[in-house]
Amino acid sequence: MKKIFILKGKNDTGKTIKINRIAEWIINNHGATNTINFDSNDLKNDINGVLEVSNLTIGINSSGDNLMEVRKIERLKSEIGEYPDILLCACRTKGKGRKYIDNNFNYSKGWLKIYIDVKEHNSASTEKQMIRDERIIAEMQAWLTGLKKIENY
Repeated sequence: MKKIFILKGKNDTGKTIKINRIAEWIINNHGATNTINFDSNDLKNDINGVLEVSNLTIGINSSGDNLMEVRKIERLKSEIGEYPDILLCACRTKGKGRKYIDNNFNYSKGWLKIYIDVKEHNSASTEKQMIRDERIIAEMQAWLTGLKKIENY
């Protein structure tokens, strides 16, 4: 069963930044080559591509503000001929992009789907935002740590 992790939240809650930080962590700590045009100097820049850690593939699509951006997940499939073992993406709390994920990446289609809420905080609440962001990063790292692709015998 493949896994999809979706950062779900309203506009300007930093979903892209958090996904970029996870990509950076994978690249810096797990030996993945930066094949996704990740730029540590621009964490607001959307990324789309596949990282490989040993024989595990991790597809990343940080753009998720509308259906067209969410559907960029399909590029990840065409990049390697099948969907990556793990997808990490973003979407809004509701709308066509969210419905697309629900309809195409669900249990009946072989996906374990995990939504991670990115709650909105007042822009003046920088401490609350920082706590929220660190919790989300730690959760994603926990999900991804130790995951290895198990070969069929």
